[in-house]
Amino acid sequence: MKFIKKTIPLLIVLVVGVLTLASYYVPHKYSVDYLELMNKWENIVSAFAFLLGLISLFYTHYSKISRKVDGWGYSIFVYIGFFAMVIPAIVCHGKQMSDTGQTALGWAFGFIYNPLSATMFAVLAFYIVSTAYRSFRIKSPQAFVLFLAAFILILGKVPLGQIIWHSALGWTGQGVDQVIEWIMSVPAVAGKRGIMIGIAIGAVVTSLKIIFGIEKQYMGKD
Repeated sequence: MKFIKKTIPLLIVLVVGVLTLASYYVPHKYSVDYLELMNKWENIVSAFAFLLGLISLFYTHYSKISRKVDGWGYSIFVYIGFFAMVIPAIVCHGKQMSDTGQTALGWAFGFIYNPLSATMFAVLAFYIVSTAYRSFRIKSPQAFVLFLAAFILILGKVPLGQIIWHSALGWTGQGVDQVIEWIMSVPAVAGKRGIMIGIAIGAVVTSLKIIFGIEKQYMGKD
């Protein structure tokens, strides 16, 4: 039983992981065919994972509604929003409505999803401001650099800030737009690349740990 539950899954992950990794470095037709096959299986597994996630979402919110826990009323809107998008997509069969030139799904996306999304991000703006206030507390030289860059970016995005810049620092010959462009194209890009390199290294290390059986959380608690 232990062999079936633990050893076989580890062997499958090891074989598939090594073959997939090697296929990127072997310029052969078999490697290309293997990668195409893996991409097809990835789409199939992703579809089943999406279905399981949807079932889990529905079950979780149904449990909240049935037990009437705090905020259970919001769970009802999960079902309302889901069916408000899915039912038009099924009914319209991809056909455009004569009066709008859109499909029913396109109309629901433009007049239901987009306003709700904009409302959500408008509410999140207050939390972003609160987080920015805590982040920009100057407690170190690095925090001062972050605060200075953010202050210049905010200053250059409003007309009053541009007026203040020209009045106070116009003698430098550098406009606030030029400074913002330099910040976004040099330090910001360098920071993004550093973050992406760190993410890539972390992904490689995690993948190798999974392939060689060091990381086993995907197999469950047992």
